[in-house]
Amino acid sequence: MEHILDLSEQYANSIIQGPDFQRLLELKSQIQQVLVKKIIAFKTAEAKYLEAKDYGKYHPNLEEYQKKFMETKTALYSDPLVKEYKKLEMKIQDKLNQDINVLKGSVSKTFKLNF
Repeated sequence: MEHILDLSEQYANSIIQGPDFQRLLELKSQIQQVLVKKIIAFKTAEAKYLEAKDYGKYHPNLEEYQKKFMETKTALYSDPLVKEYKKLEMKIQDKLNQDINVLKGSVSKTFKLNF
């Protein structure tokens, strides 16, 4: 069992110390520093929209809040820093998914699993 824990720790460290993950951390820091106004605008618009959405289509400002939410979301997610961050995030997630599938394949050949 200890061997499995050691291997899983080595695997996690290889991901964390990899260039993609390190760049992801750099981008996260830059985004938090550079895009403060866009993030605040997005979060504010999102909160107003979700609150109005809870009241349903009869809320007097629902369409206005929905439009503002979409505009701020587009402004934030179209920023080059956020685009690169999302791209790296997906790349890392794809790598993790591939590795999990390889692990599932090797385990399922050894053990009969009932899920």
